[in-house]
Amino acid sequence: MAQEKVQEAAAVQVEKMALDMAEIQSAELAKMMEAAAAITDPNAGNNINLLG
Repeated sequence: MAQEKVQEAAAVQVEKMALDMAEIQSAELAKMMEAAAAITDPNAGNNINLLG
């Protein structure tokens, strides 16, 4: 019985660690997307070279 409680507690801790990592990764992804959007030229794709 005590071993089951230890295993359950360990499983909960592992899940919490996974959730924390997912939150960190999603925050980093959001930062990367914001940085990529800031670099993008807002005028890109507005003109077409018909003579090319």
